[in-house]
Amino acid sequence: MSNIAPDLKHSAPGILVMGVGSSGARAVCAMQDLNPGLNAVCVDTDLRLLESMESERVIHVGSSITRGLSAGGDVELGRQSVEKDSSAIRKLLRNVDLLVIVAGLGGGTGSGAVPVITRIAREAGTLVLAMVGMPFKFEGKKVGMVAEDALKRIRTHADAIVRISNERLLNRADADKPIEISFARSHQVMMDAIISLWRLLSRCGVCGLDFACIHTMLRNCDGFCHVAVVEGAGADRAALVAEGIMAHPLLMKGKLISSAVGLIVGMTGGHDLKLSEVETVMNRIQEKLAVDDVWLNFGVITDSAFEGRLSVIILAAEQWKEPLVDSSGRQMGFRFNPARPVEQGELMLETVGKGEFAYVDPTIHNNQDLDVPTYIRREIKLPR
Repeated sequence: MSNIAPDLKHSAPGILVMGVGSSGARAVCAMQDLNPGLNAVCVDTDLRLLESMESERVIHVGSSITRGLSAGGDVELGRQSVEKDSSAIRKLLRNVDLLVIVAGLGGGTGSGAVPVITRIAREAGTLVLAMVGMPFKFEGKKVGMVAEDALKRIRTHADAIVRISNERLLNRADADKPIEISFARSHQVMMDAIISLWRLLSRCGVCGLDFACIHTMLRNCDGFCHVAVVEGAGADRAALVAEGIMAHPLLMKGKLISSAVGLIVGMTGGHDLKLSEVETVMNRIQEKLAVDDVWLNFGVITDSAFEGRLSVIILAAEQWKEPLVDSSGRQMGFRFNPARPVEQGELMLETVGKGEFAYVDPTIHNNQDLDVPTYIRREIKLPR
């Protein structure tokens, strides 16, 4: 007879992957083709693009604004479109613990809609990881500026952002490859990372890596983290993966490992995976770390589809800071410590009450206490 409480038997985290804009929608649709069990949805203003996809879960936004066309590179149209039809997105997020947003920045729908969706998700209490592709340099300074501005607005509400630099992914050897292959590189990186993450969180592993680890990492990485997926096959698969991690362009050939203060390593192998192979990969990573007190978690799962292969996903954080917003609802405020020398820097936020106003009747509007600062009520992360 089971001793597990009925309300805990189905407590696996709800993960939703959302592709926003044409680039994000195409990437997520491809992920669904490879992994039909992936909980995913595509959001766009372009009705023709959504109708051409085989995905059954699509949300068409802005029909009254763009009339079924794309946003045409207009960020404001992208923002208005998702604001107008936000109810469908709010409904989707009711039972979602982790929302992974996939988008390409620099255009209209992705750059305009993603900041709104991250805000909606945070209001719903959902953890948000945004995985965004940054434009090539040859796309022009204007597109680059649009992408950077969108990135700043996304950071306000997202728990973490993974920037996929198209420029960094390509080297001169790729210049003579067909353009479809070149542009597909960032999609492939996103697909590999999200599918690896989904696999680790949706299955019971040999050793622990769960949603709580991801939650800790994303809440403390101060906005940005880096991701890379490396695979190896054959008798030397562990050595190949270890060296592949150190040579990966998105990890700046190992430099981001050496500067990391937070690290998650997730491994997937077949039932033939050996402890010595896990040790080979982890030792290589440990050797590269510059400090001893790195926050590090790793997990291992086995899958019969990976017989003879080893896949490793790396999430690396360059900064580790306590969140400025306490998601448990405690109020925070500024407190001056006279013992601390006066110098230019960050004001420290500490948990305090309302002080002299603790016993004053609150100003309530729409079930919200307006005496609580807006950034706390809406859990907006302040820029550091």
